Amino acid sequence: MIRAWPLLIGLGCAAPESRDPFQSGGGSLLGADTGSSPVETGESDTGQSQGGDDVQAACESGEPGTIETIQGQTLSSEVVWTLEFDEDAEANGFWDCTYARTYEGQSRGDVPWLCQDCDWIFEGTASMSDGLDCYSQIVSEPTESRIEMWGIAGDALHRSGSSQAPMGELATFEGSKVEEGWSAAIGWASDYELTDGGNMNLSAAGTMTWGEDDAHVYPDPWGPRSNAYTCEWECNDPGDLAADYELVLGNTIPNARLEDACGESVDLWDFYGSYLVIDSSQSDCGPCRSMAETEHEFIEQMQAAGIPVRVVTLLGNGLGDPTGTPDQETFDAWVSDFDLTEPVLKDKGYAYALFPSFFSDTYGDAFGYPAWLVVTPEMKLLYGNVGFSSWDNVAEVIEEDWASR
Repeated sequence: MIRAWPLLIGLGCAAPESRDPFQSGGGSLLGADTGSSPVETGESDTGQSQGGDDVQAACESGEPGTIETIQGQTLSSEVVWTLEFDEDAEANGFWDCTYARTYEGQSRGDVPWLCQDCDWIFEGTASMSDGLDCYSQIVSEPTESRIEMWGIAGDALHRSGSSQAPMGELATFEGSKVEEGWSAAIGWASDYELTDGGNMNLSAAGTMTWGEDDAHVYPDPWGPRSNAYTCEWECNDPGDLAADYELVLGNTIPNARLEDACGESVDLWDFYGSYLVIDSSQSDCGPCRSMAETEHEFIEQMQAAGIPVRVVTLLGNGLGDPTGTPDQETFDAWVSDFDLTEPVLKDKGYAYALFPSFFSDTYGDAFGYPAWLVVTPEMKLLYGNVGFSSWDNVAEVIEEDWASR
């Protein structure tokens, strides 16, 4: 627990009251693509196009092309932080001091949503090299090492203090080219109001170096899929979709490539042609479990109506580690406990990076679990909501859009 400043986003999974998706001004369908459906597999008795097996047919082969090898990058830094307290804080027992960390990390190319402007994203270990007693003043349970992520976007430095968490801009710097890579001085300062009274100034200064790492070479995580999906998912990505890593009603959703129950990486865009209900869940969230428990009935309802729908669950590592990827035991238990046949994918910070700002900016809602999106067959974001009471709300949104086609 940080004593010096409050946690910004609550992680409770309590489900707020669901919104009526069709209230005037609710924004649920505003800007959404209501053009012709890519699903044209026959006519029902009412004249409505039906979803057929060919829409959700399993892949029969992989994708053309070869997977390229990426030359990885390594990053290292040394940073000294200085804590300076005002008189009120010092009267409460705080004292001026410094602490230092060293950082060693390697590049990652599989999580661009954590810093969409970054040229490089690094993950590694930040180790306390001096001043643990100093650091203890602002963190009640300090650790000598932790996983952090850093991003470089031009002359801007981004950072997150935990693995797979969205990064905010930390500072700007001037880089100078050196033989082994780029090296730059970094520094920043911020003022904080302490919960115990008084104020603190936190400043930092150090150096950062990064460059090619001959020992860190890896296959392109976004390269062509070499074989059909073992779990027999479809592969309907039309190949001309484009999106940035921001959720906006009516816009194409950003793609993600995440591991499924068969241990393979699956693209969200390969489910083109079906409505998607993208559900962000945690295994220790009660409403999330209720949503998974009744998923079959919803799918059967949509199939009976001739509407092609996929429920894609993005499973995190629990409410205590919402940006983490679940371990295999937790993941397998989720799939087996609810006998799920729809795609369940191991999240890597995708939902936590993109969902909170979407719900806040679009609906004024606080983020919680489960949080879910409805996406049209053209991969356009149609609607979203936080919390779960039944699938009726989801079905209404999809049926309303389907009827308008």
